Amino acid sequence: MTERMTIIKASDIKERPIRMHIYGEPGSGKTTLLATAPKPVLVIDFEAGSDIRLKGEDDIYICQIRSRKDIEEVIKHIQNSKSYKTIAFDGFSVFTQKVLNEILQERQKTTPTYYEWGILTKTLHQIILNLMYPNSHLIFTSLSKRTTLFIDENNNKIEKIIPDLTRAVRDILKAVMDFQAYLYVEEKEKRYLFFKSEKGIIEVKDRSGKLSKEEPNISKIISKVFGGEK
Repeated sequence: MTERMTIIKASDIKERPIRMHIYGEPGSGKTTLLATAPKPVLVIDFEAGSDIRLKGEDDIYICQIRSRKDIEEVIKHIQNSKSYKTIAFDGFSVFTQKVLNEILQERQKTTPTYYEWGILTKTLHQIILNLMYPNSHLIFTSLSKRTTLFIDENNNKIEKIIPDLTRAVRDILKAVMDFQAYLYVEEKEKRYLFFKSEKGIIEVKDRSGKLSKEEPNISKIISKVFGGEK
């Protein structure tokens, strides 16, 4: 066994930082939910709304970005500070569209070809990986969209709810995340995070196998996953 290789007994594994992707309709409370994450929290804000939603919250720091250049600076800041328990990228759907627009402008194109989609995927993949730090929880938020799953025997369209991202970026994000949840709002503003979809109509992920329909509180979810109180 090399010095860099480590074998850990499963029963000895302690709580570790988690990676979670939360998506939902506009106004469902994705940004507000970030206040429930372990603090201090750094919110990387692309939608320019977290300063209003999170105003007055203790131990939350907001960095508003507008471009790929800005996110490069944020990554350098995180590497130098290493003082945040949670890093949250709020508005990943909108950021994805902005990056695509930048790529099209640079290449003097009006519509993307296979090549531009490839640049987009590679760029976002690298950003996701660069935000994964060993001592910080990582949260992404994005918008949701509906897509046709199938047409039933009565010609009814059965829809699936998925993150509003390109297929390649969705796959990358889901692969590296421990959890992916849909933030659902019921009547009277009751909100739930769905980590399980019995009929397959919501695109979700739960690496722990302990989550289903949960209270929208990131710290409580982490505690439930690791079987203890924080």
